[in-house]
Parts: sequence; structure tokens; C-alpha cells
Amino acid sequence: MKRNIEALINEMKNKMSGYAVLLQYRYMNICVKAEPAALLSVTVVDDEGEENNLENVAMASLANDYQFEIYPHDRKNVFAICKGIKEVHPEFQIDTTAEDGDEESEDNQVVIVCTMPEVNKDRHDALIDGVGVLYDQCKALLDTNHTVYKTRLTPKLVGLSEEDAQKAEDELEKVYKMHDDTCLQYKEAKIKEIEEAYQRYLDEQKKKQEAADERAAAWGENAKTQYRIDQREE
Repeated sequence: MKRNIEALINEMKNKMSGYAVLLQYRYMNICVKAEPAALLSVTVVDDEGEENNLENVAMASLANDYQFEIYPHDRKNVFAICKGIKEVHPEFQIDTTAEDGDEESEDNQVVIVCTMPEVNKDRHDALIDGVGVLYDQCKALLDTNHTVYKTRLTPKLVGLSEEDAQKAEDELEKVYKMHDDTCLQYKEAKIKEIEEAYQRYLDEQKKKQEAADERAAAWGENAKTQYRIDQREE
């Protein structure tokens, strides 16, 4: 394959790879589960006005699928860290605690706990719509560039054998399909994550309702028993 054709296909590959990576990053910032990449854009401005990336002023870890635990290196940065996170992810529920339960002690490590919002029906629908919009934007870029590079490839095929020309066209299509499939997989994985979180919400609501029903039933039985006792006493 001619070098100019290889260079063109590599150029297309790099561009499409960039679109796929951007889509993946955007999906990571649609926070359903706790995604470490969602904290990369958080900056913290301390009391002296100095700006730092979160990783420079705190250590973050996953507590579970739906929570981050953030350990500030310095207690005085707790408020600034919370503010920085809230500016990027206002949907996070942010709480502070201490490792031994005493936040007042200067010797205790303060822990910032970030909890992902529950995926109720309204949020489920909004998230699904958002995932679709981002995918459609990426898909449009892939398709547009696919057409552009096919057009740019055509004149470079002049003078090649039919076999070599076909190989070049096949390689270009292979690059397009690979990135097209990758972006679709990102979309499907995010939708699955949303559906799992929504089912988790429904399961929790069902448990709460069952517990409430049990309490109501128990209260009803207690009321009946008390009524019978009162009747006997009369």
C-alpha cells in the first residue's frame, strides 16, 4: 500500500479515535456509578487563591459502586474540595465524616463522601436521552469523516491494481467500522449501567414499601388487640 494512502488512513484513524475517546469521557461524566474519571476535571482553589487538581490535595478511592471517599491531605482544604466537586458535579450528594466519628478533633482524618444520585424514573429518562444525544453527535462526526476520507482516498487509487485499490478501500472501511462499533458499545454499556441503577432504585422502593406495609399491618394488629382488651375491661 502506498505511503500516502497509509498516511491518509492513519489520519482518519487518529481522528475517529479522538471522537471515540471523547464520547467515552463524556459518558464517564454522566455519573450513574462512581466513575474515577469524573473527578479529573475537579479543581480546588485554596484560601490563598492557589488552584490545584484534586489529586494534588487529596486522595480519592471508591467506597462502593455508588460512592467516592476523598481524603484531604490538609483539613483546611475540606470546604474548598467540596466546593470544587460541587461546581463540576452539582448532582453529587456530599457529606463529611471522620474515621473515628469525631470531626472536631484536629488529629482525625476527615473523609468527604460523595454519593451518586438515585436513578428514579425522571432521572432515568433524562439520562437515557442524554446518552442518545451524545451518541448521535459522535455518530454524525464518524459518518461525516468517513465520507470525507472516502472522497480523499479515491484519487489516490488511480494507477493501482484492482486488488491493491480494494485493499485500501477495505482498510478504510475497517477503520470506520471498528470505531463505529466501539462507540455503539460505549452507548450500550452506559444504557445498561443506567438500567441497572434504575432497577436498584425500584428494588429499594419496593423494600421500603414492604417495610411500611409490615409496620402498618403490625400497628393494625396492635390496635385490634388493644381494642379487645379495652372491651374486656368494660
